[in-house]
Amino acid sequence: MSMIKVKIPQDLSLNNALNFCNLLWDLEHSNEYTFDFANLRLVEPFTMAYVANELKRFRETKPQSKFTALNHKEKSYAAHMGFFRAFGLKFGNEPGEAVGSNTYLPLTILNVAELQKEAAESYDHVGNVIEAKSEQIAKILTQQDVGDLVDTLTFSIREILRNVVEHSGSEVIEYCAQYWPTKNLVEFAVLDTGNGIMCGLSNNPYLKITDERDALHLAMLPGISGKMYKGVKKRKHDEWQNSGFGLYMTSRICRNGGSFFIASNDKSIFLDSTSKQDLECKYKGTALRLRINTSRISSYSKMLEQYKNEGYEAAKKFAGKDAIEPSIASTMLARDFQ
Repeated sequence: MSMIKVKIPQDLSLNNALNFCNLLWDLEHSNEYTFDFANLRLVEPFTMAYVANELKRFRETKPQSKFTALNHKEKSYAAHMGFFRAFGLKFGNEPGEAVGSNTYLPLTILNVAELQKEAAESYDHVGNVIEAKSEQIAKILTQQDVGDLVDTLTFSIREILRNVVEHSGSEVIEYCAQYWPTKNLVEFAVLDTGNGIMCGLSNNPYLKITDERDALHLAMLPGISGKMYKGVKKRKHDEWQNSGFGLYMTSRICRNGGSFFIASNDKSIFLDSTSKQDLECKYKGTALRLRINTSRISSYSKMLEQYKNEGYEAAKKFAGKDAIEPSIASTMLARDFQ
């Protein structure tokens, strides 16, 4: 078939990025694909990472086809953040090459095996290693060393990264972020190429899951885990033992004036303070976007205590006496329980 020209949307908002990538997989097979970036104006951290991952995967499914790009050389923000090289176009920075500023972190790739090796070599729990990295990210973004905002971001980032390491089976974690102080908004994006949420919950024999949508809705509930359920022995003195509260706690933080988006393979959910939307996608792995309204961050410890208590009460309503208590790690920072 003759060359197919694909125009990148002007505004890569969340919905536009999902729709664009869904249409990508509906394209007919061709010997040549040309991607035109002329219209591209607005790109956000999550959508940049998501579209880059999907373009890369699309290329990999068509090894015999030729891929070219047009009108991309003026897109300095995307180039600086590592967008183009992330999907194989030799232009701009490699992911992780650019140095983050006081408002953003470029596309960065973390190797899961290296995280685990670092923990083993220092005789530490991988949760502590992830928390240290999360705190570093929070401090760079906020340009603050201490405070409720740093603590809230550290907790949220840690819980999302920990989920990937413990459940996804992915070899790498990809993340990027931006802080808009004038908008009181932080966006943190995390993507992996692992097995998805349904696979992660499949070890729990008490869950009835027919598809990724079921899995996503269950994963957002407090006390739902693929590793901790009735019959699994609770380990003494293991503050990091999984309890199924991490995603719930993080989504509560985001929904307080911000929003939370999670995709698992072909299904996704968008949550804010007033609504829940199911969105179709064609991703492979798990992708999350955390948007936190910084003006709504009050006392970090009081906020987490409130969400923990409300979550545990909710868990007791649908699990009764079998409700899993939130683990220490899923409700506070490591420095507070060590």
